[in-house]
Amino acid sequence: MAIQEIALDIDLSIGVFKDTIYQAQKLKLRELSQDADGNSIYPANGSWESTPIRIQDKIASFKGVAASVDIAGGAAYKIYWSTSEDGFEWGAYEEISANSAVSKSPAKYAKVKIEIVAEKEYSNFYIDDFKEKGKYNNSFVESDSGSLGLKKTYQLNMERASDTPAGMVLRQKIENTKFKKLDGIRVSKG
Repeated sequence: MAIQEIALDIDLSIGVFKDTIYQAQKLKLRELSQDADGNSIYPANGSWESTPIRIQDKIASFKGVAASVDIAGGAAYKIYWSTSEDGFEWGAYEEISANSAVSKSPAKYAKVKIEIVAEKEYSNFYIDDFKEKGKYNNSFVESDSGSLGLKKTYQLNMERASDTPAGMVLRQKIENTKFKKLDGIRVSKG
């Protein structure tokens, strides 16, 4: 029995994409966003699965499957394949490796699956540099000092209760639920 090598060109533009895209004649992980330095951020992994490929002639068995792949960037990949007699029920995916010699039963259809795993790198993210004083000031937060922090000092608008010969009496009503949160009261001359 003669062994014959069959080359199949696989169209990567059609199939099932999971966190991958086909762009500029290449299968890539889709870009999620960019970090503060302008570097692309990708999902941890993604995959692409081909549509069923009809193999016209019945083949007695597969000795193995080889792949020709050009790699760009630091991602790792694995290629899997599966066969089917009727195009509906598929066998388990098996990894294609350099020394693959897995025998397969006769089949009319084959599918290819490519998994891509992104290279992990550190990224810089900047929320804000807080150079604009007061940008985030509100009732509970302050950013006047060049950093973001919770307010610790609150100034209340006191009500004028009465006038006395030495000055005036001011009053502020504090609810019982908030009274536990006070740790001191300071009165300054107006």
